Amino acid sequence: MEIINLNVETRKKKDNLKTLRKQGIIPGVLYGKKMDSLVVLLNYKEFLKTFAKHSISSFVNIISKEDNVNGKTAVIKEIQKDPVTDNIIHIDLHEISMDEKIEIESVIHFTGKPEGVKLGGILEPLMRHITIRGYPKDIIGTINIDVSALKIGDIIHVKDLNLGENIEVMVEEDAAIVTVAEPTVLEVSAEAPAAGSETAPAAPAAASTQQPS
Repeated sequence: MEIINLNVETRKKKDNLKTLRKQGIIPGVLYGKKMDSLVVLLNYKEFLKTFAKHSISSFVNIISKEDNVNGKTAVIKEIQKDPVTDNIIHIDLHEISMDEKIEIESVIHFTGKPEGVKLGGILEPLMRHITIRGYPKDIIGTINIDVSALKIGDIIHVKDLNLGENIEVMVEEDAAIVTVAEPTVLEVSAEAPAAGSETAPAAPAAASTQQPS
């Protein structure tokens, strides 16, 4: 998985968090097994610009003026957002060691157009992320799944994934990842006219098939 650079400052005084956020700063914390937790600050615009081009699951190479932080490798463990504005208000960074196994949530990406969808079926993803475990050098940020062979009713399960012997999937192997469902059909029938009344031409049954977005 790729490693990207991220500028981080350490917070040396008890600044008001609201003030920091108004100044375009994201407060956060950096922690790990071999270090004490540190309160850190990240530039909001720089963070958004960086992760507009890279996966949020990427490894982070921390760049800092502080020797005890500079050069550390971390993963983004949690991003907290304001429930009203959806703005990022806090970030948790977890230091990792290249010789210790870690767990991350990999993004699931579906490729191809299923045979079943061509016949009117609906592609229904049942997972968008999946937790995997392994050494950092083996970790995959995005798992591509080819769904082009799926027919209506077919399902891809966790046990169908082939991620190699160095990656452990932390989900039950029988869990469903994606399926192609049958098309949704709505039938509209005309009521029979009363005896002796004039009859209008019968309206044909209307069928509506939902197509995948």
